[in-house]
Amino acid sequence: MTCGQRMRSEFRLKSFGLTHNDRHVFTRTPWLSNQLPFVLYRAAVCLYQIIVYTTIRATDGKFRPKSLAFLTEWGYLLLTVHIVVSAGLCFGDYYISRSSREAAPDDTTENTAATGVLTTQTSLGQDSAQTLQLPWHYKLYWALYNVSFSWGICITILYWTLETPDLSVGSIFGHAINSVTIVIDVMVSGLPCRLLHFVYPLTFGVVYILFTVVYWATGGTGLDGQPYIYPYLDYGGNPVLAAIVAVLAAVVAMPVCHCIVFGLVIVRESLVRLFKKRSSRQRNHNVSLTAL
Repeated sequence: MTCGQRMRSEFRLKSFGLTHNDRHVFTRTPWLSNQLPFVLYRAAVCLYQIIVYTTIRATDGKFRPKSLAFLTEWGYLLLTVHIVVSAGLCFGDYYISRSSREAAPDDTTENTAATGVLTTQTSLGQDSAQTLQLPWHYKLYWALYNVSFSWGICITILYWTLETPDLSVGSIFGHAINSVTIVIDVMVSGLPCRLLHFVYPLTFGVVYILFTVVYWATGGTGLDGQPYIYPYLDYGGNPVLAAIVAVLAAVVAMPVCHCIVFGLVIVRESLVRLFKKRSSRQRNHNVSLTAL
């Protein structure tokens, strides 16, 4: 598919939906045929994310229930949930694929006896081409991926541009390392991305803005008792600035960040194609040398 064809396909009405003909792209890496290293990567990242999240919450003396009103808390929690679900789906897919491969010899023998035709077993990397309807939990996971990744990057950008940086360990993990984790995950996984899926993180942004309005209207205060969560979302003291920031964050900054995720996916797909072409040429070259 050329770049022009890819972009035209991105702007079709059906691209708003959560449909995909291969669910394995959500649980496997396109870089390897043997998926065990990717399963171990998922396990390591899942363990890391849980430990970091619980440790920060347990050791951060500044943490109070009011902290849950902050966008950073929402974003980091969503990222943690996404990583845990990623590991679960990856383990499940690997276990099912491994069980299928172990059972395949018996099936092959039975089919050969019945039809006289020798069937070949599909490898773990090859069987991802099957076309199955995407289960509902994969769709939910895809939407979660869109929201957590786009807003994770958006939170990082907004924090370092609008806030006075806090260089505490918790702040670094919540506002910088989170995006590093996202970029690495995009590049090593096979997770797809569609431009029109910006509607999902956009919906999340609208929900959060409505939450901040309700929180302010019901008398909610910041960590130090100020009548706002963020100084630039002071609906009582400076409603014009608050409205401008809310609209720009949800309608401009978030779609830009979703485009960043989309761009990373395009880069990954291009690199994977180059890697596979090079590997194919190397195999052909080795076969030619062996034949000589």
